Amino acid sequence: MSALAAVDPITPAVPAPEAQRPAHLHELRPWDRIAFRAPEPEREGRVDDAPPLTWPRPLVQDLPDPAMWCGTMVRTCVEVLLGARPPAQLARWLTADLYEMLSRRAVLGNTAPATARRVRLLRVHVCAVDEARHEAAVVIHDGRRVRAAAIRIEVYRGRWRATALEIG
Repeated sequence: MSALAAVDPITPAVPAPEAQRPAHLHELRPWDRIAFRAPEPEREGRVDDAPPLTWPRPLVQDLPDPAMWCGTMVRTCVEVLLGARPPAQLARWLTADLYEMLSRRAVLGNTAPATARRVRLLRVHVCAVDEARHEAAVVIHDGRRVRAAAIRIEVYRGRWRATALEIG
């Protein structure tokens, strides 16, 4: 049995005394308006024994490069969270649930004052799940910090559409 398995999940964690904490952890961190994570879809009410539906294979011939598309989408989402773009620009490119969560988060973030910052794309690494789905790790600089993001895209009606997004 590992040491992690022996931890009782009911017992709350006790923070270390302030004397033992590093100096940079004494002050409170401000709210991070860019960090975003979409929760997993609920599986409640779904039948696991049901056979999977089969659909015709989507056409992926004339789609843009997934790496470039993922990088642009993550950069645009960060700009929306910063308040530099309206969330409505992303409605066509995100699933309905993801768009709703991102726009709600953008509204919450816009209550805090923002300074215009240029978001730069540093690196994109794409992994093909199959020919109609890709996942990417994206590294961006939001003007203050370097951040990592993960995005999943799928073919929807002949174009890419983001189905999952997490920005750290």
